[in-house]
Amino acid sequence: MRGSQAALEYPAKGKKMIEGLRQEAMAAVYRMRTFSLCREVWGSAISDITRDMTDPKAIYDLGSKLAEVFALTGSAGRDQSSLSGGGAAWEGLICWYLNTVLTDTRAVVMKQSKALVPNVVSNAMTITYKNVRTNTESDLTGIVLPRNQELINGIYERDRFNELISQNLRLTSVHSIQCKTNWNDNAQIPMLWDMVYQFRDVKSHSVKIGVDGVDLDDFADFTYSFVTVPTGKKVVKPNSMQVHRVHSLSGGNYWGRPSQNGVAESIPEIFKRVFKHAFDLDVRTHIKNLVDNGRIRGLTP
Repeated sequence: MRGSQAALEYPAKGKKMIEGLRQEAMAAVYRMRTFSLCREVWGSAISDITRDMTDPKAIYDLGSKLAEVFALTGSAGRDQSSLSGGGAAWEGLICWYLNTVLTDTRAVVMKQSKALVPNVVSNAMTITYKNVRTNTESDLTGIVLPRNQELINGIYERDRFNELISQNLRLTSVHSIQCKTNWNDNAQIPMLWDMVYQFRDVKSHSVKIGVDGVDLDDFADFTYSFVTVPTGKKVVKPNSMQVHRVHSLSGGNYWGRPSQNGVAESIPEIFKRVFKHAFDLDVRTHIKNLVDNGRIRGLTP
């Protein structure tokens, strides 16, 4: 096993709290089969685009080229239509990009799973409908931690992390991010979930948000975002139905292309809109500092 992949698969013991969790989140991405199949092709392209991850501007702008990078696996003999996990691969690529830029901040993004997302966060997002519990269909969960030295600099332990989050709910932000390759077929899913979450103040005997004594109102902020490639040849216009379905999402609508007015924002815009409180400096200066300090790396070892 080589380089960065080997490093990511070791436990995060001894790491500082937030970076320990990030290491676990990234390791989960690297273990994804479809992500591994595409990683070498994507990594080479990303290295070319970003001058081997040494150009801060290119690293920021990379988000607007991720649709282009994602499509390269087709020319490498791995057509996305033949990959049953193509959507999972896109999810992994987005998780990698967001965490790469968020390195050394108070924010981390992870796959939506019991093994990664703190219990208190999952409980707050759980919806109970007629006494049946269900959780969000979002693919990724982002957390922005408060300026708490133990959460940032303490030694990472999963149980302790959940406890500290529970003690700092009012200062913690949570962000659900749904990642889909096909926009047209999936736009109504984030629309409906965000609708339920946004109208949580509407009293209903059938629908309840949160279990085990916590709900979304306990956090400083909560948003729901949609991130798409998108695949397909159909031209998306401001009056397209899929645009109408996601144009008012609390966390925004993004795609792996340059921003198009009235249609979608480029993925890098999510740092300012959703994760702005995670940065002590502006995001571009933050990326430059990561590069200068050797704290950023590409997909290939």
